[in-house]
Amino acid sequence: MSNKRRLFSGIFVFYAFQLITVGDVLAIPAFSRAHKVECTTCHTIAPELNEYGEAFLKNSYVYVGKAKSAGEKAPAAPLAARIPSTGSSRGPAVKVMGEGDADQLMKLKAGALVSDAGDQASTKADTESAFAVDNPDNLKPEGLVLAGIPEIVPISFTGAINYAFGDERNINNGNEFDYSARVFKLLAAGNFREKVGFFVTYSAYSEQPPGGTYNTSVIPSNNKTDINEMFLQLRNFLDTPLNFKIGRMQPKLGLWKSSNKLSVTNNYLPYSYTVGQESVFKVDQPQDVIELNSVFARRLFFAGGVVNRKGQNTKEGYGHVSCKIGGADYLGDEADIDLSKDESILDFLAVTIGSYAYFGENGPSVSATPRNSYERYGIDAELQYKIFKLRILGGWGSDSNVNPTQTAATPKVISKAGTLEGEFALRANLMTAARFDYLQELSGYDTLFTNRHVRRYVWIVAYAPLQNVKLSTEFKYEIAQDVINRIGTVGATFSF
Repeated sequence: MSNKRRLFSGIFVFYAFQLITVGDVLAIPAFSRAHKVECTTCHTIAPELNEYGEAFLKNSYVYVGKAKSAGEKAPAAPLAARIPSTGSSRGPAVKVMGEGDADQLMKLKAGALVSDAGDQASTKADTESAFAVDNPDNLKPEGLVLAGIPEIVPISFTGAINYAFGDERNINNGNEFDYSARVFKLLAAGNFREKVGFFVTYSAYSEQPPGGTYNTSVIPSNNKTDINEMFLQLRNFLDTPLNFKIGRMQPKLGLWKSSNKLSVTNNYLPYSYTVGQESVFKVDQPQDVIELNSVFARRLFFAGGVVNRKGQNTKEGYGHVSCKIGGADYLGDEADIDLSKDESILDFLAVTIGSYAYFGENGPSVSATPRNSYERYGIDAELQYKIFKLRILGGWGSDSNVNPTQTAATPKVISKAGTLEGEFALRANLMTAARFDYLQELSGYDTLFTNRHVRRYVWIVAYAPLQNVKLSTEFKYEIAQDVINRIGTVGATFSF
């Protein structure tokens, strides 16, 4: 039996065994622990987000929409008047601790507990039962609540292991197989009293790829033992609809972050391509950013920011706008369906359209050498109907001088990239996708810049035996300028 036949037979047996032996579903990463929900509340198959996960992300990791509005009740009496001051056989009463005006301190504590008691309670009426002496189990330690510190430490760990197979002529040193632990990361995320959201990714280990064209993982330059992302987002900054975001992050440009996809090893080409050897910018690159963003009219999202790139003495800027029609809005609410009329295709159709622009400059920070001014523009769209999803990405770029060290001439490069991906849910925990990527980079200086054309065909099957474990099979057929790459990957990703 040939190597290829053995590989595909092994993949078939592997998935058949997993389908037969699947047990109870269990979700344990940080958000599941903190909010006592399943991973599928926010994900299709993790890490790909569904529309409720998108709303959770856009609102600084705070549950909004139906998660809160469903429990709204008529305003009740002031909380301070309802909080008991004596104990009971089931537990102690809430005690007022500290010096000063006891009544004012009690009101302060009552207000602090409104959005945190019982994790889900957010209204005054909901808080009444949380404060009741005969229901003390719902109370969080008052010191943690007042300080804004989460009771459960919101930390998760994520690991990925890939087994790759490729053409012998494309594999480094003629090795057809590559089996290695690609990455292990620590993630911390959550919010402080629903006012400040935070997110941190620390790469504890990331294998740096050897030379050759077979490696399908896109490894950012900072993806080693280091902090990959770390930012804070202040919700409703200065009592305005705006959110203020600061730190190291992937600037909000496209509709999806690089991790928000079914594929494990192949990023969307319009987000991940670079132009030339010295211009390292790509859309999904984490950078040091100050950003303002906001949700308007529940279905419009805006973001804009300023970037400070290491080694540069200039600032860069970007903007993003997106709109969603149908489905759940950006606050997690769905439109009401009129059950008295016949079913319509519009009842199950959701369309999201987004666009972005980025302006930057790179090259030696202190030098008379001509620098490279570049622009990136893009438009993305997603159409979702029941169990089918279609994603379309298009990007256009212009680089004025991709080789800043060249003084004799300044080659200008125009780049165009596009992606078309269809995704289909075979079962709730079994999904498949097919993608086509295209990239074109053209310059008038053939001697200084080699024009590039890339066509990539990717097929993915992902299966989640548990909600925090993902098994995937991917195959990439890539036609580059001077080589054809055929790469198969079997991978496992887990979080806890």
